[in-house]
Amino acid sequence: MNKQVMEDIPKWDVALEAVALEQFRKLGRPLGLDDFKQLANEFKIRFDDLMHSLSQLVEHNMWSQQGEDDRGNRVPDEMLDGLFVYNRLDEKIAIKYSVVWQPLAKAYP
Repeated sequence: MNKQVMEDIPKWDVALEAVALEQFRKLGRPLGLDDFKQLANEFKIRFDDLMHSLSQLVEHNMWSQQGEDDRGNRVPDEMLDGLFVYNRLDEKIAIKYSVVWQPLAKAYP
């Protein structure tokens, strides 16, 4: 394959992207850990696969993630850098900072 073709191939599972996007649109709010666990259970998807695709969507500026501390203050993005370790979600960090994810409007016009 040539380099251009490789760059055009998404680094995430587009079916999982569609499931997450549909859920976001249905609920009309950012999605949290419980939402993704429910999706994984409902569609018989491995939770880790779903979250790995989500990490790739964030990395490629298709989705955003944000968290807040126990006082409701937004956590700097740098504090969430350790959220995915070896392509696996660190649930302790996600829970500690009440991390939520949502698609970026520019990615889905």
